Amino acid sequence: MDTTETTPSPEHAPRAVAELTDEIAAHLGETESGPRKTIKRAARILGPVHVQALLDRTLEIERTGGLLLPDGSRRRTPGGVFFYLIRTTVAPKEAYKIVRPSPPPLRYNRRRRHGSARPSPRQTGNAHAHGPRIS
Repeated sequence: MDTTETTPSPEHAPRAVAELTDEIAAHLGETESGPRKTIKRAARILGPVHVQALLDRTLEIERTGGLLLPDGSRRRTPGGVFFYLIRTTVAPKEAYKIVRPSPPPLRYNRRRRHGSARPSPRQTGNAHAHGPRIS
């Protein structure tokens, strides 16, 4: 009986994802950080087997003539085909996590967030409530 592991151990998983990301990005011709990060998210969320299947399907589509944009003006790039397949074949919640990740936390002004306990004189219509304005 063969007892070798078929899935990477947790300590090797990030390295495997990084290698897979580099391999897929090279096949798709993606060099910019944004698309590479999206490929990395896809590998982490979907797993290597599913992402490899999407790459194989992308390369098959490219071999058979590619995929046109909706307006028919030109063909999608190989990366565009890959991301299109993610958006159209993956469960919507997973696809959203891959293609549209959560934005970074917003910085906010505490005072503005909580507001003032009392309305300002301008809000009450009594602009001179605190005395005349001295220039």
